[in-house]
Amino acid sequence: MILFEFFKGIFPYLLCVPLGYFVSKKGWLPKKWVTIPMIFVLMPVLIVNHVLKADAESLKLLPAIGFILALSMLIPAEIFNRYFGKGTEKGLIQSSFSFYNVAFFGIPTVIALFGKDSVTLLICIYIGTALYGDIIGYYQVAKSKYGLRESLMRVFKIPFIYAFILAASLRIGGIESPDLLADVSGVFGILVSVGGMLIIGMNVSSVDFTKLRYRFLSGMMSIRLVSGVIFTAILLVGEYYLFDLLSTEARQMMAIVPLFPIAANVTLFASFLKADEAATATWILVSMLISLILIPLAGLFF
Repeated sequence: MILFEFFKGIFPYLLCVPLGYFVSKKGWLPKKWVTIPMIFVLMPVLIVNHVLKADAESLKLLPAIGFILALSMLIPAEIFNRYFGKGTEKGLIQSSFSFYNVAFFGIPTVIALFGKDSVTLLICIYIGTALYGDIIGYYQVAKSKYGLRESLMRVFKIPFIYAFILAASLRIGGIESPDLLADVSGVFGILVSVGGMLIIGMNVSSVDFTKLRYRFLSGMMSIRLVSGVIFTAILLVGEYYLFDLLSTEARQMMAIVPLFPIAANVTLFASFLKADEAATATWILVSMLISLILIPLAGLFF
């Protein structure tokens, strides 16, 4: 039943991958028409709405756990880069290990496994991973093209930072999410998932499948997966013994995060910076195929 519900929920969004591939090959839809609304409008609205809805314990702990997980993944990324990363931009390898597709892939996934109300918990996790990804992670990617000063300046142009500050300020001020914002947020969540899958398809259109680096890909996926599971287990055990404040559902949701594919943000930023777009699209596609196998299997234990 869980397997059926998962694939029923995720399948419509997966159809957007070949659609993105098709429209990109035809030249009908520029990528910036998808990326700009997602980065500057859709995700900021989702962040504000769900921060205002989240309970205090989840809002304190889940972002911290998500951030520490993303930061910890720099360790296996460094190991992988040393042995497999020759000829590949180090910043993109680091981002691919630390960026989990918590938003674009995660929203339809957790709705299928946990229900619509679970999205608020997911956004709490996303805040932590995005605080890492949109600051440290973006800098790692940007420095491959720009200098130190320019890269730092570009970090402060990312809308997520200001959306988070706004949401936190409203939360501290005791302001609740209005019904209209909640309704809009539901629609925007769907659009984010659709847009993320479209971007994956668009970038896959530039991949030469005859030149895939199988040793590179197998090493990246296995090291990333095993490391993510270990770090997440350590963090959840630590939370249980030190605080024991998270709900069972929050722990289960956090437990499947290391099974999520590499975030579409890697291709969004690679597209924005014109750096290794085809390579990052391949990494994301392979990691997504692995996720489609592992996540429903993990769901059987819930």
